[in-house]
Amino acid sequence: MQGKILNNRYKIIEEIGRGGMAIVYSARDTLLERRVALKMLRPEYKSDAEFIDKFRQEARAVARLSHPNVVSIFDIVVDEERIYLVMEIVEGKTLKDIIKERSKLSIVESLEIARQIAAALSVAHGNQIVHCDIKPHNIILTDEMEVKVTDFGIARAVSNSTVRVTETVVGSAHYFSPEQAKGGEIKAYSDIYSLGVVLYEMTTGELPFHGESPISVALKHIQQKPVEPSQINKDIPEEVNDLIMKAIAKDPAERFQDAYEMRQQITYCLKHLKSKTKQPEKKNDFDADETRVMKKSDISLLNNSKKNTGKDDKKNDENKDKEEKTKKNKKLLRNKNKDKNENKAVKDLSSVKIDKVNNSEKDENKAKKYKRPLMIIGAVILFFIISIGGVIFFFNQYTNVPVVEVPDIEGESLAEARGMVSEVGLNLVENEERVFSEEIAANHIVSQQPAAGARVKQSRPLNITVSKGPQLIEIPDFVGSSLREALIELDNLSLNSGDIQYIFRLSEEPGTVINQIPAAGAEVEKGNEVTIFVSRGERDISVRMPDLTGLTQSEAFSMIRENGLNIGQVSVETSNRFAEGHVISQSVRAGEYLPRGIAVDFVISSGSESNSGKEFHSNRISVNVTGSENREVRIVVEDDNGQDQVYQAVHQPGDNIVRDIRSQGQTEIRIYFDDQLIKSESIGG
Repeated sequence: MQGKILNNRYKIIEEIGRGGMAIVYSARDTLLERRVALKMLRPEYKSDAEFIDKFRQEARAVARLSHPNVVSIFDIVVDEERIYLVMEIVEGKTLKDIIKERSKLSIVESLEIARQIAAALSVAHGNQIVHCDIKPHNIILTDEMEVKVTDFGIARAVSNSTVRVTETVVGSAHYFSPEQAKGGEIKAYSDIYSLGVVLYEMTTGELPFHGESPISVALKHIQQKPVEPSQINKDIPEEVNDLIMKAIAKDPAERFQDAYEMRQQITYCLKHLKSKTKQPEKKNDFDADETRVMKKSDISLLNNSKKNTGKDDKKNDENKDKEEKTKKNKKLLRNKNKDKNENKAVKDLSSVKIDKVNNSEKDENKAKKYKRPLMIIGAVILFFIISIGGVIFFFNQYTNVPVVEVPDIEGESLAEARGMVSEVGLNLVENEERVFSEEIAANHIVSQQPAAGARVKQSRPLNITVSKGPQLIEIPDFVGSSLREALIELDNLSLNSGDIQYIFRLSEEPGTVINQIPAAGAEVEKGNEVTIFVSRGERDISVRMPDLTGLTQSEAFSMIRENGLNIGQVSVETSNRFAEGHVISQSVRAGEYLPRGIAVDFVISSGSESNSGKEFHSNRISVNVTGSENREVRIVVEDDNGQDQVYQAVHQPGDNIVRDIRSQGQTEIRIYFDDQLIKSESIGG
């Protein structure tokens, strides 16, 4: 497939994934010059007409979803050979790969991933879309750890086929809900169960159920109670354990009823966990060596304590003075019987001494009264000195932060910007609202503040605005309008019309749009193509006979059945023109219309009978039908084996015919339009 161009637009680069339902290729959209992913369904689904209709409906519904956690669908292609989706290509790893590498994820990381998955499911459920196959294989994580949910709608469209394809059952049985296992009705709560299993696996590194076969695993989903995740991983908090067990409850009524409710609970758990990790440890013991700033209330308490102590000291001093007075007075009384003059002198002396003592008391009390307010003032001054010193210390610490130059991150991806900003010690802060930009790709930086080159202190915030990519255009509903109206509207919206497909439709007037891809409501970039399907009008219930010559017998039989015809008589002839097992001729000429159910006869080649010894060589020719009317096209080959008409059919203007011509020796190939020779080509033997 490498290098092949599909739909004249998508050039396949390489295979990048393979699963039970599809093969994924990276490709180049040659029209819009961008990389895309092609998810090509396996051939067994191609022959199921009911599936194709259902697949189209689901894919169109999903194409309307626009959410950063949902992989975008750009186009749906269903042709004669293939069925595939053209999707946004996502660089990253599947969640399954990450779990394999790391066994289990951290609780916070697991919840963050589950929150984004729930956000994608919430949008889908709001649009009546159920995923039906949520599992780590369908979850992609980008380099920025952004979740992308893929395969919306595919599992639902192939729900019956999933049971038939063993590989898909094994991959999905571990994650589907009890009601899915029983073949019951699948609703939003089925996706909730699957997300619960994914969260179980992320936090424990194990699946809730294992078994020898998908059937045994399915029975356990229905019958057995899983081991609680907290018993496997002791680090799982109780609220997270309860969240997971509620999501994987057997009874849908006991689960979260939609993804929005589950997302709210996940968000609550995340906030609770993050707040726990941010709480500092409380210190109960007093550290005598630790420098502290004292509160005013503490200082007041100390001051009051000092005042009380002063009063007690004063009382003690007064008591001592009284005792001394009493002793002195008693001594004077013992000399009471002396002569009056002496007694009088003693009394005078005593009075003098007592006066002196009283004056000394007054001076001491006065000094104490002055001392107390000085102590209070000193304590207050000391407090302010300590406070001012602390402020100066912290101010110096802040002003001594290194100055760095702001890097230029405009146009860089968010991941690259984080790395560049982290290197210089700044903090990246994203504005809440992202903006549309025609020039800057999604998840890249549109603007920054401060600007590049500015010099700021480390740890300062660097505010950024992130791009949402080009503004998308919502495709209107063209069905029911005329082709002319649809083309005018496309031009007004700066969209391009792709191939215009004309289809016979009994119920629609000629020129009326009967279908479109992408579907109405899908959001696309300017310049995108919209394929329009137009009614050719009424036609009798008949089919156009395809050209089967040159096809293998199995290819011819498949094409007959697809066109509502029956296989008639099959005969075998030798042929030097057609390889063994290929169709030589058919009973109804290619291009003719005939009623459905008609039997068509074939002649199949049994190989060459030539004994000339010359090797056969093959040449591919391509013919474009020109003009304004239908034409009969004939291809005649003349070589060493004679002359044969190898092709004859009626074609419309613009048809392209590609044939492989097998011949021996000198060969001449002639092409006729309505019996008029248009081209002749000679090939040497």
